[in-house]
Amino acid sequence: MISNVATAREWNDASGNYSISADMIAFSESTVVLEKANRDLVAVPLDQLSKSDREFVEREAQKTENASGTTQIWELKSGVKLPGRLVGFDKHPVVIQRRLGKIYVNDRRFEKIPGVYRAIIPKIVEHFTGEQFTGNHDFEAWAKKQKGEPRTFECAGIMLELEDGDLYCAPFFLFTDEVVEMLKPGWERWLAAKEDYEAKEKESFLAHAQAEAYRQQQMRVRQIQQLQLNLQAYDAGVFDLWEVTMEPPPGVYGMPLSVVVPARNNVQAAQLAKHQNPNYVVGPMRVVPRRN
Repeated sequence: MISNVATAREWNDASGNYSISADMIAFSESTVVLEKANRDLVAVPLDQLSKSDREFVEREAQKTENASGTTQIWELKSGVKLPGRLVGFDKHPVVIQRRLGKIYVNDRRFEKIPGVYRAIIPKIVEHFTGEQFTGNHDFEAWAKKQKGEPRTFECAGIMLELEDGDLYCAPFFLFTDEVVEMLKPGWERWLAAKEDYEAKEKESFLAHAQAEAYRQQQMRVRQIQQLQLNLQAYDAGVFDLWEVTMEPPPGVYGMPLSVVVPARNNVQAAQLAKHQNPNYVVGPMRVVPRRN
């Protein structure tokens, strides 16, 4: 399972002699994956953790028992953004056949599979055949030339759960070098496991955890970039910083909050502050003086 917990905590081993400050990225029945401050991942057997840490993991397991998991956004070489939850590694055939004027992919109507996967099917064909498609018309013309004969393309890569809940194989050659480099060590261990089901399951789980760490890293990068853009816009005088007092609604006990939001005017400032604190009422506000 992927953890929704992103706050670092102190983890201790059962002996009490070793501790580490880290975020919990993922966990299974036997292992917890932690991310240290330097972004390194470490897999720790649950039975080596302290009792309080094991209880913490159990509580998180109960919270996420019915969750479907976290979706990552995978960027392909073509520029296509592929949203999907990484389930594990796999070697999986992609069979394309035209029957009665319709294209089928692994016995599913081409137009019935998720749109984002429809976009990469022609890329798979291009990779294996050397064909170049400029649009769906070219892909349909290629399928027609096969005269009903199925074409099978053996794809090695990751299995993604897409928006329809089904699993699809996304071959490595579609992804950017950065993504392939991240997944390559786990893939090599998965291959080395051969027929060892438990070893393959473990590597798929660790890949799942690695993908979540990658997603969180992407979020941090985007947040930093947005902050930099905001600072540039603020320095250029595009907007002001507003200090907004947020008060608990009438009849509700609570302490007032003071938040600072970037906005062009008081109306926008109130809307942003309310969006960030939906259970509070907007109170007095003022423009934060600029420093010379």
